[in-house]
Amino acid sequence: MKKTPWRREADAYPLRGELAPRFTDLDLWQHLNNAAIIALHGEAIQRWLRTVLGADVWRCKAPLLAARSLATDFLAEAHYPEPLATGVRLLGVDADGFRVGSALFQHGACVGLHEVQIGAWLHGSPVPLPPEVVERLQAEAARQPTVPGAAVGASQAVAAPALVVGDFPWQLAMDSRFGDTDALGQAGDLSLARCAEQTRVQFLTQTFGAGRLAAPTGFIVGHVALRWLHRGRPPARWINTCGVSRLGERSMAVRGGVFDGAQCLAVCDTVMVAIDHASRRSCPLPAEARELLAPYALKARTARCWRRPFLPDNVARTDDLLRDP
Repeated sequence: MKKTPWRREADAYPLRGELAPRFTDLDLWQHLNNAAIIALHGEAIQRWLRTVLGADVWRCKAPLLAARSLATDFLAEAHYPEPLATGVRLLGVDADGFRVGSALFQHGACVGLHEVQIGAWLHGSPVPLPPEVVERLQAEAARQPTVPGAAVGASQAVAAPALVVGDFPWQLAMDSRFGDTDALGQAGDLSLARCAEQTRVQFLTQTFGAGRLAAPTGFIVGHVALRWLHRGRPPARWINTCGVSRLGERSMAVRGGVFDGAQCLAVCDTVMVAIDHASRRSCPLPAEARELLAPYALKARTARCWRRPFLPDNVARTDDLLRDP
């Protein structure tokens, strides 16, 4: 996303608006939290859905229109209380689903990009979109102003990886909370983002020790990709798993599976960049860090990505990605 020039241009998005961050969106580094940024993108897209498909679209349960996968690039820190300008554009549509892109801007600069593939769900599994929904989306595609390089394509649905708990070398069990259920009684996208975040933080703390935040080097999050395999009510207990899928010169990628017992509900991928805390710039991944991470390397089958745009191959040039895990 971030390498596509038009995605950073506010005028490329037909539906524009504004969102006010909340004090509770801040984390201990006093910028907007990663999961809060994902939620703000989600709110902008929900407003787009209401505009295009009707005010009651979010109430529909048979079938449920909800994300199959979502990916976020964090380009710069966003701060409270200044408002965020939003932009949303339809990227692709076919009978299987549709893709929507969003951007967040603060003080005129693009601070984050997001892409979600939305589909229809029935009894927890993906089903084709209703024909009337496809018709409305195709009409919206025809209405959108032309932007070079931004032609509306297909939904780009892809097969999901088959994962089991035993594929991962590290796991964390978490009881569900009331807030994990959305307005339709489903496990929400934000609850999945929070699961991925908590798993990532506790994995890093266990690997590097409780004093890791005081170390001269650390990690920032540049990219998060989440994919639902099954949608339904939150499990009584989430089993969150984690492992290292790739180690680069200045970055690493971790993959996690979210399980309800033996059933894999979702897959979470995160790209984290090594950073020198004093300069706030990327740095080589220390040799000691590589040694500590090595025992958590995933086998090739588990680490394999299902779609390249959701997990970039090259994340070494990431000095503009100022985001802490």
